Amino acid sequence: MAANGVSSGARLVSEDRARAETERLLADPRLHVSDRHRAFLRYITDALFEGRSDTVKAYSVAIDVFNRPASFDPSSDPIVRIEATRLRETLQKYYEDLGEEPGARLDIPRGRYVPVFVERDHPPCPLEESESADENASSAEPTPDAIVPPAAKPPAVSANRWRYVATGLMGLCVVCLGAYGVVNSLVPVAIDTQKPFVALSINVSQNDKAAGEAVMEDLAVSLARFGTVRLKSGASGSRVPRDAMEQSLYEINMRYAENESLVSLWWQVSDAASGEAVWTDEERRTVAAGMREEAMRDLVFSVSRRLARPAGIINAIELRRNLPASTIGNVCVLRGEFAVEQRDAAGLKAARSCLAATIAADPTDADAMATLARVYVWIGRATGDDSYFGRGLELANRAATLSPSSPRAALAQLGVQYQLGQNEISIAAGRRGVALNPENADLLAKLSMVVFLTGHWEEGVQLARQAAEIAGQPIRDASFVMILDEYRQERYAQAVFLARQVPAPDAPTTVLKLAAIARLGDRPVTEQEIAAARLQHPDLERTVAAMFSGARYDSNLRNALRAGILEAGLKMPELASNGAM
Repeated sequence: MAANGVSSGARLVSEDRARAETERLLADPRLHVSDRHRAFLRYITDALFEGRSDTVKAYSVAIDVFNRPASFDPSSDPIVRIEATRLRETLQKYYEDLGEEPGARLDIPRGRYVPVFVERDHPPCPLEESESADENASSAEPTPDAIVPPAAKPPAVSANRWRYVATGLMGLCVVCLGAYGVVNSLVPVAIDTQKPFVALSINVSQNDKAAGEAVMEDLAVSLARFGTVRLKSGASGSRVPRDAMEQSLYEINMRYAENESLVSLWWQVSDAASGEAVWTDEERRTVAAGMREEAMRDLVFSVSRRLARPAGIINAIELRRNLPASTIGNVCVLRGEFAVEQRDAAGLKAARSCLAATIAADPTDADAMATLARVYVWIGRATGDDSYFGRGLELANRAATLSPSSPRAALAQLGVQYQLGQNEISIAAGRRGVALNPENADLLAKLSMVVFLTGHWEEGVQLARQAAEIAGQPIRDASFVMILDEYRQERYAQAVFLARQVPAPDAPTTVLKLAAIARLGDRPVTEQEIAAARLQHPDLERTVAAMFSGARYDSNLRNALRAGILEAGLKMPELASNGAM
């Protein structure tokens, strides 16, 4: 991208002027292009200004702009090349029609989908024409002079003139290619990140040695099942190189101790590259009579979840690494999961692009497929385009095929199939994932949500409580199920009490709390709570609409929720229903 202060023979314009030209161009009715071509232009210019043009390939354009399935093969379907050629031709004619109007011009040099912004009076790069001419020349048979009638031969002066023209065109191509090189050099190289390595070590007294080794072995198995880290074999002190910041190594040093009534595990996370201790904590479990193994299992589950869940300590550190927006691979997956959990529209849009680029770079990346499937669900719900759900299901199923034990694949199938109304298949996928990953309380909480919302009240609440017990703390989805069950049974005071126990409640939990407060009939308290809620969640009505899109609440529960939300003074959509996957 042309940046301020960059100058070259091609007379690149500043970034501000490039952005202004983009907006002017897309808003100009004289640019006669289809909506699809406008989307194509917006896609490649957004990528340029955000520094991720290197991720824009034929595959990502086909998926994101032309709604091709994830199985798209650029070698067998030339849609992107064809549409790019048409767009180049349209742009060239558009700027020719502008005549002498001053300003910037957007060119798309052939070969990559990276726009170049230059001064408008600078001639366009004639790559299309010269390449076409070269192809025609190479395919035609040369004609001997002897068979050309003398009268047909051009005079010498014409030959000289054409030589001058050809020389000028070649020089212009060199200038345009130079400008392209400048732009290309300013686009950051994509960093392909990998899952971080984890090295385990434990200190334990001689008397507790056997128990300590068992804890370490169980912890290794539990960490591996989360699928977010890689276990490093060998000595913990050895280093894993960080090639272009592609991978990290975290050392987990532990001390195990036990007595007749207690088991405990002290642990410390260190960044092997810097030697910095980034987290230190201790977990303890009381041992009831004959329940030592259960206490040790709970201890291991708690530590592994805190370390390796998608929002756990290690992945939170990975997310905070100062990596560009164009980063693909593991960090892109983590960003996508975060955007899904936060329902962040801008984050979902960025995740969609980088996840598509990740899959293009590695068509076997099941984690990227599963996360993109969940991103598609929320984009589909936000845009009302049901085609995203089908694309999400295809990705979720491919992820499950590639990695049958992956909790991410199970979560994707659970969410997409539920969104499509395939409730029993959705629940079966969730149960399968939980059976393979019993310590994954987040997956269990998601399952409890689907089970409850499909009308299995008691089982849904039971699974939610089980998830909270495994986690040792409130989990958003599990808490929502338990609050909703109290609301369903008209125990509004208890629903409010449970909602207040949720740390940093999300917007749906807040809306449910407001509905319960309103049903209690204390209007001054309701108004006070709504005012406070709007400070934290400015767009509560949008949250209400998101909660009720999909129309699959039990009718009695839906009506009860409508009543409470209306009493709270919040606007309701015409139709109401679910979903928090």
